[in-house]
Amino acid sequence: MRHDIHLEGFNLRLRPVRVEDARFIVWLRNLDYVRGNVGDSAANVTAQQTWLKAYFEREGDYYWIVESTGGIPLGTHGIYNVKGTNAERGRHIMRPEVMAGVPSAVLSADLAFGSMGLHELRSWVVATNQEVLSIHRRSGFIEVGKVASTQVIAGKPVEKVEFVFTAEEWRKRRDRTLPLAHVAGKQILEWDNTQRGKRQPWEETKI
Repeated sequence: MRHDIHLEGFNLRLRPVRVEDARFIVWLRNLDYVRGNVGDSAANVTAQQTWLKAYFEREGDYYWIVESTGGIPLGTHGIYNVKGTNAERGRHIMRPEVMAGVPSAVLSADLAFGSMGLHELRSWVVATNQEVLSIHRRSGFIEVGKVASTQVIAGKPVEKVEFVFTAEEWRKRRDRTLPLAHVAGKQILEWDNTQRGKRQPWEETKI
């Protein structure tokens, strides 16, 4: 849906997705480490633009681009199926060469449990994606079981692990996470400064 919810910190910002982000999103979701761990996406930029236009009309669905303060896209994040103070969390994919995982997670939790006033987030992770499963467990997400999924990867339905993350749990963990986020934020700023005037990979890739 169209919204104006945004948040900035640690030399990052979360800002609402735009149609012109389609090329970056297609490139990101087709990275080797992402393919096979997220649901099948739009096959090309035109299809992704069509998906985004439909998303803008869908209530209770919030989608952001995670970018450096210099305006370079680093990843995506989504909160959707919002029902009262509960919602689902997903579409959290980050470029692997930039250490933005921890600070983007802090911003996304602050946004969900602060700006949006949510109390509970549910998240589903592909059962074979060990790295992301580990990150969820270390970050305070509580595993509640495995579920059959309608999500499709490589044309086949996949099994997923369901997690719950609450505002109360985030309040317990936030202060312990901030030092790591600040260190990563300094690294992001250093990286951002090296990118001035450079073309980004999706600008040079035919997709």
